[in-house]
Amino acid sequence: MMKPFALATAVASLAFALSLSAAPPGNTLDGIERGPYFTGTIKSSFPVANNLAMKGVVVSVGADRDVHVCYDTDLMRVSVAWAGDYLKFGKSQVEIVHPQPPEVLGKPLFGTATGPGWAKDGKFEDPRENKQGRLPTEWAKYRGLYLNGWNVVLKYTVGGADVLEMPGVETAGDAKMVTRTIELDSKTPQTLLVCDGVTADGAAGAKLTFDLPVAGNEPAQSLAIAVQGGKGVMLESANGRVIAKIPAGKQSFRIAIWKGAKADFDAVSTAMKSEAKLPSLAALTKGATGRWTAPVVTQAVPGTNAGPYVVDDLTPPVPNPWNAKTFFGGFDFLPDGRAAVACFHGDVWLVSGLDDKAGKLSWKRFATGMFQPLGLKVVDGQIFVTCRDQLTRLHDFNGDGEADFYECFNNDTVVTPNYHEFCLDLHTDKAGNFFYAKGAPWPPTVQSPHQGTMLKISKDGSKLEVFATGLRAPNGSGLGPNGWLTVSDNQGHYMPASKLNLIREGGFYGMRQAAHGKAPPDDNIHAYDQPICWLPMTVDNSSGGQGWVESTKWGPFNGQMLFMSYGKGTLFSVMTQEVDGAVQAGMTQFPLKFPSGTMRARFSAKDGQLYTTGLRGWQTAGLRDGGFSRVRYTGAPVQMPQVLHISKDGVRITFTTALDEASAKDVGNWNVEMWNYIYSGGYGSPHVSTKDPKVKQHDKLEVTAVALSADKKTVTLKLSELTPAMQMKIKFNLKAADGSPVVSEIYNTIHKVAGK
Repeated sequence: MMKPFALATAVASLAFALSLSAAPPGNTLDGIERGPYFTGTIKSSFPVANNLAMKGVVVSVGADRDVHVCYDTDLMRVSVAWAGDYLKFGKSQVEIVHPQPPEVLGKPLFGTATGPGWAKDGKFEDPRENKQGRLPTEWAKYRGLYLNGWNVVLKYTVGGADVLEMPGVETAGDAKMVTRTIELDSKTPQTLLVCDGVTADGAAGAKLTFDLPVAGNEPAQSLAIAVQGGKGVMLESANGRVIAKIPAGKQSFRIAIWKGAKADFDAVSTAMKSEAKLPSLAALTKGATGRWTAPVVTQAVPGTNAGPYVVDDLTPPVPNPWNAKTFFGGFDFLPDGRAAVACFHGDVWLVSGLDDKAGKLSWKRFATGMFQPLGLKVVDGQIFVTCRDQLTRLHDFNGDGEADFYECFNNDTVVTPNYHEFCLDLHTDKAGNFFYAKGAPWPPTVQSPHQGTMLKISKDGSKLEVFATGLRAPNGSGLGPNGWLTVSDNQGHYMPASKLNLIREGGFYGMRQAAHGKAPPDDNIHAYDQPICWLPMTVDNSSGGQGWVESTKWGPFNGQMLFMSYGKGTLFSVMTQEVDGAVQAGMTQFPLKFPSGTMRARFSAKDGQLYTTGLRGWQTAGLRDGGFSRVRYTGAPVQMPQVLHISKDGVRITFTTALDEASAKDVGNWNVEMWNYIYSGGYGSPHVSTKDPKVKQHDKLEVTAVALSADKKTVTLKLSELTPAMQMKIKFNLKAADGSPVVSEIYNTIHKVAGK
């Protein structure tokens, strides 16, 4: 064992040495090098049973990263600190079907019960409604975290005071002390909760020690807590917890906490009494050398299928040195043409070389550790990421291609442990407001005010509000140049089939458990906002996002909406029609397949082509964990429906190409049928007759005549009857004017027949 003088010297210099550390540690935790921190809902049974940090930030510290500190950013407390093994991730954490909260492994050192980590007016009573969400801003608010090498500095406010805090480890022989280094400047005194579960009361001072109960043949245990630095910061023990009283003014201090065998206490006690040199936390917030300096280079694979559109495979960075997973959840383009791509397991990658003629792609790991990011939007050159715990804005202070500050732009959303309440996609309107959707829980018992909603965040991030309710699994959304906000949903309880919704403020979209008091009464159960288009499960078993064609370089569809099926890995063109204020639509599928479940779509301003991302986690026909694709227009003729119009005169369909007249007018080349769905608490719905919902059948419609326009692009189908229907299917087997086949089908919804 080291002599006391040597111990004091080592302890005094260690924190400063750690602040300069930029070398990656050898321990990659569970095989994935996640970076300096990890965010999730963290479950522990210490110091109380079912100790959940809904928005937990786990920082692994020490030379071997074998000591872990979990911050609860809702309550600004340390929920638990432990040594040894990391977190228990189930298989589903990789496959993301049912990701359960990771559980703390290893040996608990200290922690706190659920409640505020800082006092307000000297009191720690939890003021939150239903004990959910974050503390009021005037009490305490998380502002984000800085990375410097492998150090993590948290930024938050307590009252009107800005606080910086960095966890760390100091050694005393073989013993390890967890440290919380804190800087703040407060006009009023503050009280910090250090830990719960101690057994002695009434103690006070700069250092406290406690004898701990032991079980079985374990050696006698001690807990020691000391304050180093600061001006008059004192510890107090009462009612089973330890608090730190912090006088007003500018403070820089460290709290050291040790738990271990009594036999090691003398060395620890000596170290705790030393006058350690504290690092400047403010100096660590300016940016530092990156951790993942070497990019991963891949080779794009051009699409080879014939036709006007091909799917280029923009090969993901697999394998990579960190074993980072590439389940792509959202993306957007930076002003210079690079793409920023988020991954479900916490990363954001920057992709260069999208315009490289040789197809060489360079993937740079830009950010890590975030909580299930499934949406991303670039605004004024800055990357915003939809995470389950917050909307995060990423800052690269020194321009080295890695994020230095993970700003909490807004964390008003309430998180519960239910796996199904993913936060999905991200869009902005012309005023700069942000929109994303939050899933309802499974089983469908809503327990928070935000589950199953469309959420709106103000441009400055100061306000979150529920924009619409009644969503179930809103995996993708879109915001068009005309201001339309759309979102998809798929079959389930009170969801008869997959559908595309046009979202109106205050709207209710069917999932009664997620109505939040806005559902119609039971005697009017069908009075929910109808989708603009239904899709049967055989066509779309799990819906993705929407995009809008914003380029004349992508064929004849400029200004048109696109729709993605996550479950089938396919892409659709959406044909909308407005009749007396009601919007209805039909969809037709592009003859394309994608390597993974398609979810997000953006057009590149640089080349005018469509790019998509997706993943394989929930039920999907996709084969790859993540897919990044370019849908490239080749210039070949497009032979697809483009306009659908329902009126008393019949069904009018305009194609992108001239049709062969004989083929188009042959009624035998057309097949039309329609049906309804049943809205109920059951899972999905059978297909039922529009005439009698007790009859499970499609209603066949006779095509009595077909008219063709002079330019041979528009057909008008005369039908034996034409009435509103939840689902219509129009199947055709035609020829273009050049003799090439035009074979496809349209799935559409009729709310109103124009002219009737």
